[in-house]
Amino acid sequence: MGVRLLLDTHILLWITLKPELIPSSLQVQLSDSQNQMVLSAVNAWEMSIKHALGRLPEAAPLLADFPAVAARLGADMLDISPAHAIRAGALEWTHRDPFDRMLVAQALEDGLRLVTLDAHITGFAQAPILR
Repeated sequence: MGVRLLLDTHILLWITLKPELIPSSLQVQLSDSQNQMVLSAVNAWEMSIKHALGRLPEAAPLLADFPAVAARLGADMLDISPAHAIRAGALEWTHRDPFDRMLVAQALEDGLRLVTLDAHITGFAQAPILR
């Protein structure tokens, strides 16, 4: 079995709406049948908040049926657990974005590799980033 890949929200948006933005090195990892993509409730939460604020109108079709998006991608779904919440709060990290903190906490807690190009996350040494 390959690696379980937790997608950061921008990667999910790119895969579904603008696949040309995905670097070829990530495309190889994401398309490897040995690897398993994982979508988090955090992705839906982040898109929903930003969509409601008018900052992410393109997320509407993804939010309309988020489980179907996961199914189309062959991705597993990951809920937010109390262990994730506690880990997110305990991270020794100055970055305060709750979505980023929760995704990193989920990756650490569940042994996942986080797929992201977000410099805030990639600069955090403890984050288990797919490189």
